[in-house]
Amino acid sequence: MCLRKGVQLNIRSLVRRGRWARIVLGRAALTTLCALLTSQIPWTGRSVPEFLFWTGVVVPLSTMVYDPRKTR
Repeated sequence: MCLRKGVQLNIRSLVRRGRWARIVLGRAALTTLCALLTSQIPWTGRSVPEFLFWTGVVVPLSTMVYDPRKTR
């Protein structure tokens, strides 16, 4: 995959940072994957897209609850 240099540097810096940055990056990737699978594949049944939807919604909401508070 050919990304611009600034994008490559930003993704690398996120991966190298602390544990919380990697969790957020993985959460974003999982949510994007669920959205793409739900919208791009012609599903015949209803249960798989519904499961993908709720997976894509629950993962970000669950990590928002445990988001460390900023104290400034």
